[in-house]
Amino acid sequence: MQGSQGLKPYQSILSAGESEIVIQKSRFLGYFLPVSSEEEAQEALTKIRKQHYDARHCCYAYRVRAGNVVRSSDDGEPSGTAGAPILSVLTGAGVDDVLCAVVRYFGGVLLGTGGLVRAYGKSASEALAATKITQMIVCRRIQITISYAAFHVVEPSIRAHRYPFQAEYGELVTLSLLLPEEETDQFSAWITDRTDGSAKIEVLEQSLTPFEKTNDEIKNV
Repeated sequence: MQGSQGLKPYQSILSAGESEIVIQKSRFLGYFLPVSSEEEAQEALTKIRKQHYDARHCCYAYRVRAGNVVRSSDDGEPSGTAGAPILSVLTGAGVDDVLCAVVRYFGGVLLGTGGLVRAYGKSASEALAATKITQMIVCRRIQITISYAAFHVVEPSIRAHRYPFQAEYGELVTLSLLLPEEETDQFSAWITDRTDGSAKIEVLEQSLTPFEKTNDEIKNV
């Protein structure tokens, strides 16, 4: 689904993940990070390189939605043995706005091209497993103005469905909610029905948001 403003859902990660494996005395340290731009990815790589200034290699891959940027680097390893398997993990997981870097401390034993591909791929996979993948979906912000009596009627169900909201209390209650765009019409109809048409409903801006809620539909409230 693509929103009317061109927003498109995608998968990303909510937090960083790390891994460490040792193969034939070489240490591979994996770092999986969320990034929002190529500049941010490069800044993160600079920090990792400074942290591991004494490492032999810092190989990486990243996918950034802004500009559809896809980059990878073997950083001195044989061509195709590091950046490509790392990028394959990102592509296979279908995640965007992410960077994965794998630092190698050489242990003195040559692993061969096949061994390097497996080592870098495993390090990236384990770092990814330490993160939390989330679906970034198109959401709408809705503002609802209702009486206190109506608020007490609808508020328990809104909380039960884990729709993020803020409330301002004046002569009336003004609720600002964020919910998946495809549920906007159904939710508005439900509010109208539960408040006997007294609610004032404004549909506001779209955004891409990591959204988690129960599996129940609003129709089952």
